Amino acid sequence: MWSSERRWLRSIRRRLIVALVGGLGSLLVVLFLLLDQMLDHHLYARLDAQLLDRARAVGALLASGTPVDALMPEFREHGHTDFYTIWDTAGAVLARSSSSGTQALARPPRMPAAEPLYYDLVLPDGHRGRAVAQQVAPGPAGDPRAALLTVAIERTDVDVLERRIHLSLLLVSLLAALGAATLAIVVVNRGLRPLLRLGGRVGSLSPETAQVPLLDATLPSELAPLAAALDSAFGRLYDALERERRFARDVAHELRTPLAEIRTSAELALRGGDPGRAAAALAISLAAVERMQCSVDGLLALSRYESGQAEPQPEPLDLRALLEQQRQVLARATSAGAHIQLEGAAEWWTSSDAALLERIVANLLQNAVEYAPAGSRILAGVKVTAEGAWLEVRNPAPDLHDSDLPRLGERFWRKRPERAPDTHGGLGLALARTLARVLVLQLHFRLDAGDLVARLGPFPALPEA
Repeated sequence: MWSSERRWLRSIRRRLIVALVGGLGSLLVVLFLLLDQMLDHHLYARLDAQLLDRARAVGALLASGTPVDALMPEFREHGHTDFYTIWDTAGAVLARSSSSGTQALARPPRMPAAEPLYYDLVLPDGHRGRAVAQQVAPGPAGDPRAALLTVAIERTDVDVLERRIHLSLLLVSLLAALGAATLAIVVVNRGLRPLLRLGGRVGSLSPETAQVPLLDATLPSELAPLAAALDSAFGRLYDALERERRFARDVAHELRTPLAEIRTSAELALRGGDPGRAAAALAISLAAVERMQCSVDGLLALSRYESGQAEPQPEPLDLRALLEQQRQVLARATSAGAHIQLEGAAEWWTSSDAALLERIVANLLQNAVEYAPAGSRILAGVKVTAEGAWLEVRNPAPDLHDSDLPRLGERFWRKRPERAPDTHGGLGLALARTLARVLVLQLHFRLDAGDLVARLGPFPALPEA
C-alpha cells in the first residue's frame, strides 16, 4: 500500500495538485470557521442587545410600580413570546410574566455582578430561548424584596437564520473548494507544459542528426538553467560521439594503404624462388607496419587530448633549453639534410606542461625538417614581445601557398612534394594544434618570403620568487 502511494506521488503534477488543493482547502476551512464565528458573534450580540433593552424597560417599569404586562403585551401572550421572572435575595419567585403561566424561568448559573449575565435556557413553552439576568433596584414604588430580574425571548428565528447562514457558507465553501481544485489542475497543467515540451525536445534528439539547442527565448527562466546544463551535457556527448566516428574514419582511411602494401608484399613473398624478393617484401611490410603504428599512436593521442582525459601539469621550464633538447633529439633520430639553427633569447623561464610542450615542439621541428628542401637552414628560437615570449620555427616552404595555410593542422592533409618520403602520417600539426589548445596557447602559421613561420605562444614570464 505504501509503495503504491509512493509511486503515485512520484508525479510532479500529482504532488503539486495535492499540495495546492490541500492548501486551498485548508485555507477555505479556516475562512469558513472564522466567518461562522464572526456571524454567530454578530447575531448573538444583536440578540443580547435586544434582551438588555427589554430588561432595562422591565426594570424601569418595576421600579415605578407600573404593571409590566399592561404596557408590554409581549409578556402576556402565549406561544412564541417573551418572558420575565423576578427573584428575591433568597431565590424565591416574586413575579413572573403572564406568558410564563405557572412556570418560572430557569435561574442563571450564577448571580450576576455589576454586568448583565447572558445564558441559554428552555422557555416555559418548551422552546429554546436566550435570557439576560441582572440585579435590580426596586425603587420607592416597587417591591423592596426584588433583587434579580431575568428576561428571556425565544431564539427560534435566530437559530433558523444561523442554520441558513451555516448552510450558505458550507455551500459557498464547497463550491470554492471545487473551483480551487479545478483552478489548481488547470494552473499546474499549464505550468508544466514548458517542462513537457522540453522533455519532448530532449526525446527527439538523435545521434544521427545535429544537436538542436534546448535553451531558447521561449523557455521560462526557471527552466533556463536546466536547459543550459542539458545543452552542455549533450554537447559533450555529441563531441564524444563525433570523436569516436572521426577516429573510426581516420583509422580506416590511414590503415587502408599500409594494409594493401602488406598484402601485396605478402603475395610477392609467397610466390617464392627469389630470397631477395622475399626480403624486400618483408622490408616493405615492416615499413608499412611502422607507418600504421605511427598513425594509430597519433590518433590515440589526439583522441585522448581532445576528450580531456589528459590534464596539463604545469612546471617551471626554460623554452630555449627545451628547443635545444628537441633539436638534439631530432638530429640523432633523423638523417635529414636540413640544418636547425637556434636564435632569439638565450633564456626564457615560464610555467607549462613540459611533456605536452615537448611534443608540440618536436612535431613543429620534425615537420620543418621533413618538408624543407635538402641543405636548407631551419631557424628556431624564442622571440620576446610585450605580451610574452613566442616560440618560432621558420623553414623554407617553396611548395606552400597562402591558400594552403588554413589546412595546416588538418588531419591527414599533406602537401608532399615528389622528393619527400611518404613516411609522414599527416597528424603531427593536428596533434600540435590540439595540444596548444590544451595548454591555452595559440599556434599560428604564416608565409614570409617563401618561408613557413610557425608561432606558438604567448608564454608569460615565470614570476620571480
